[in-house]
Amino acid sequence: MIISYKILFSSILLLIFIFIQNPAFAQNDKLISIKKQQKDLKRLKLLIEAHPDPYTQIPEKEFKKKWKAIESSLNQPLTQLEFFKKIASIVALIGDGHSSAYLPRNWLKKQRKALGAFAHEFHLTNDNELFVIKNFEDDELPLKSKILEINNISVDSFLNKIDPYISYEKTNFRNTIIDNDIEKYLYLAFGHSDSTKIKYISTDTSEMLLRNMDYKKWKKFQKDDKEEREIKIAKGEPYDYKEVKKGVGLISIFAFSAADFQNYKIFLNKTFKKIKKDSIHSLIIDIRGNYGGWPKIASKLFHYISDTHFKTMAKSTLKVSYAYRESFLSRYPYLRSHKPSFRQRRHFLNFEAILRNKYGTFVDESLFFNEAPEKKQYEFSGDCYLLINRDSYSAASSFAATFQCYQMGVIIGEETGGTKIFRANAFYEKLYKSGIIVGMSTTKMYNTCYDKEHEGIKPHIEYTPSILQIVSDIDTQLYYTLSVIKKIQKLKAEEKQ
Repeated sequence: MIISYKILFSSILLLIFIFIQNPAFAQNDKLISIKKQQKDLKRLKLLIEAHPDPYTQIPEKEFKKKWKAIESSLNQPLTQLEFFKKIASIVALIGDGHSSAYLPRNWLKKQRKALGAFAHEFHLTNDNELFVIKNFEDDELPLKSKILEINNISVDSFLNKIDPYISYEKTNFRNTIIDNDIEKYLYLAFGHSDSTKIKYISTDTSEMLLRNMDYKKWKKFQKDDKEEREIKIAKGEPYDYKEVKKGVGLISIFAFSAADFQNYKIFLNKTFKKIKKDSIHSLIIDIRGNYGGWPKIASKLFHYISDTHFKTMAKSTLKVSYAYRESFLSRYPYLRSHKPSFRQRRHFLNFEAILRNKYGTFVDESLFFNEAPEKKQYEFSGDCYLLINRDSYSAASSFAATFQCYQMGVIIGEETGGTKIFRANAFYEKLYKSGIIVGMSTTKMYNTCYDKEHEGIKPHIEYTPSILQIVSDIDTQLYYTLSVIKKIQKLKAEEKQ
């Protein structure tokens, strides 16, 4: 049978149109040329020079060997996702959670619009077991189910595939990173798809194809499902106080990054005034899920529960580099021609050193973290308890370290994801050709009573909620703490008799 060229050409055009319009096939991921990849890799090399000690977790020789292998592999155009994997795998070698690579802005949003959004929330335990803890729309996937396989590979194999792209110090915090961005890691492991095949066990072992949900529907669910902490953080007021039981108060600090420092100080003053008025004998401070901020902000709370000298950081050294200086000059071009004097404030950045000192030199900032006693009108003299978990990171783990080092009270929970020695104070830059964003640490920091690398702050009393407790949406760690307080108060009463 003979078909005319005109009919054949029209048919091909129709197929191309269907291919482009069908979101199941449209990847929405542009190609990056070899030349552009090489330019971004060259820029990344400059950013890494800003890091205070990039070869602590990996020998320099091995790092350069891996760099050379990736450089040699850039021999064809790559999608943003494919090139991201190259960049992320280099940054992750540094072993620093603050130095990370991020997909281009709106990349995931485009995929969700084209292919739908992943409609489930998983929890990866410290033992690397994966469980379903939330469904964003109705389907037959039972909560508390244990995932055995994803797209025909085991959970361990899945973790091995994505681990090279994740920047972290401790595995427990890596698992939190995966929890918070499971959809991204499905893309990194399996590429573009509008569905995910899983094998799971609930009462029996079953298989299921999880279809992505409509993006608009997913977006509405996210808006309606916002927790109090997310709302407070978005408002720039990441703190709260309430009396949870007669004589027991609870201060929740969701992040050490209050937008208005004066409002934060007013909150503390009002809170401790109320604590005194209500005769609170036991104060719980909750920093679970707190990913950090600025230690200087954290120090303000300590002055209400401590009447002695303390440090919020034992040591801190900032590296001066070309890349870090340029990040400031690009944001504030007038600094290129003007030389104003700077004064250190609560965020502790030494602008004078960053803009004036010689490249490659280090600035000792340790004195800035010394805190002399401050007399407060409403100082608290009762018992203090600190709640932590693996999500307590950066300035939050520093808060826990100071609390523990100066024996301010009892810590309950699980070892923090943040470590006693860490790198932080990152600046962020978008790689111009690919749109990939890279955060790079500039400062090496030592928490009070630090000992060695990779050690988090361990609680006095360990408590890790089970999957059943997580899914129940009941704060069992808080209730456990209340039972501890009850026992301690009872012992105190018996001692007085």
